[in-house]
Amino acid sequence: MDINILLVAFSLALDAGGVAMAVGCGSNPALKDKLKMIFSFGFFQFLLALLGAMIGNYIDQHLFTISDYFSGGILFFLGIYLIVEGYQSEDECIYTNLSFWTIVILGISVSIDALGAGFSLLFDTTYFMMIYNSFLIGAVASLVTAAAFKIIIYIKHIAIVEKYSSYLGGLILVLLSLNIIFS
Repeated sequence: MDINILLVAFSLALDAGGVAMAVGCGSNPALKDKLKMIFSFGFFQFLLALLGAMIGNYIDQHLFTISDYFSGGILFFLGIYLIVEGYQSEDECIYTNLSFWTIVILGISVSIDALGAGFSLLFDTTYFMMIYNSFLIGAVASLVTAAAFKIIIYIKHIAIVEKYSSYLGGLILVLLSLNIIFS
């Protein structure tokens, strides 16, 4: 198991955890809705990471070779994106009706960055390892989302937690990208 994959999985999951906390403090969802969100966030992190890996693999095999500079650059910009997202975050709690489509849209929205992470990190492995690492990314997202629903009960100022989780996730991705580029 690659520590870089775990760091990326945790960084991506922090965004999902922040959204889960915002939903948890705003609408106090029922257990079945929490379970749906946990599954949705994990599933879409897995799916988009795998899709990114397969697109990256196809490009690397058939169009041009993806260099460490290119893949590190993508992770760098994902990290910057998370930091900017944390800076712009102002809402404390999200008061929402958790319909099926709301949960799907939230799952996709917190997982878009997994597409870039899969593209830049998982493209040069076997198909089995792409699936395995994507599954790991999804599992970490599910665990962090579940933990976020538990933690929100004890945390009162959610905006601070959301903002700093984005900063931390972004910082991890930026440092990891610099390691990829300069190693």
